[in-house]
Amino acid sequence: MSDATHISQLEQLNTDASQLIEHLRSSHAPVEVIAEASAHIQKALQVLAPSLQQGEGWSTISIASDVPGIAWQDDDLTACMPYSPISGRRNPVAPPVRLWKHAAREVAGEVIFSPTYAGPPDSVHGGIIAAVFDELLAMANVITGRAGFTATLTIRYRRKTPLNTPIELWGINEVNEGRRQVSRAEFRVNGEVTASAEGVFICKDELNEPPKEGEDKFTIG
Repeated sequence: MSDATHISQLEQLNTDASQLIEHLRSSHAPVEVIAEASAHIQKALQVLAPSLQQGEGWSTISIASDVPGIAWQDDDLTACMPYSPISGRRNPVAPPVRLWKHAAREVAGEVIFSPTYAGPPDSVHGGIIAAVFDELLAMANVITGRAGFTATLTIRYRRKTPLNTPIELWGINEVNEGRRQVSRAEFRVNGEVTASAEGVFICKDELNEPPKEGEDKFTIG
C-alpha cells in the first residue's frame, strides 16, 4: 500500500470516528441499538489495539509513520499538524478547521462547528473558541518563519458564535521581535465579528531548529 493511500484511509477513518462522536452526542437510540453500536465499537478497538504506537506527543508529527519532516503548505497550513486536537485530520476530536496563508503575515480560514462543540444554546462553547484561537494565532506566527509557545491568550466574546454555520477565521502576526511575537485574530459570521483574540508567544529553539538526521520532528519554513 502506498503512503498516499495509507494516509487517505487514516483520514477517512478519523472522519468516520468524528461523525460517530457527533452521533453519540446527539443520539437518543433505544437500549438495543446502543448495545449493538457498543459491540461494533468494541470490535473496532480490538482490531486497532495491536497497532498502537507511542510517540513524542507532538501534534505536528506522525506517531504512526516513519516519514520525517511534515512541512506546512501555504494553501493548507493545518496539514502540518495531523494529530492536533484543534485541526488534525488524524484526530477525531478536532473540529474541521482549515487554514491557509492569506498574505505575508496573515492567515485566513474556515470552520463549521457541529453540536459536538456546543456550549450555550445553539452556540459554540467558549473553551472551544479559545482553543481554535490559540492555533489560529500560532499559525499566523508560523508563516513568518518562527513558531512560539503561548505565553498569554486574551479572548473577547462579543456575541454568540453559532453552530452549523460557516465561520470565517482571520489572524495576523503584528509583532515579531526576537523571541517575542504578538498576534491578533477574529471569528466572523457574515462579516460580523463574534469573537476576537490577542496572543503573546515566546519562541523556543526546539520549535525552530531543523531536525537532526534521522529525527522525526516538524520543520518550520
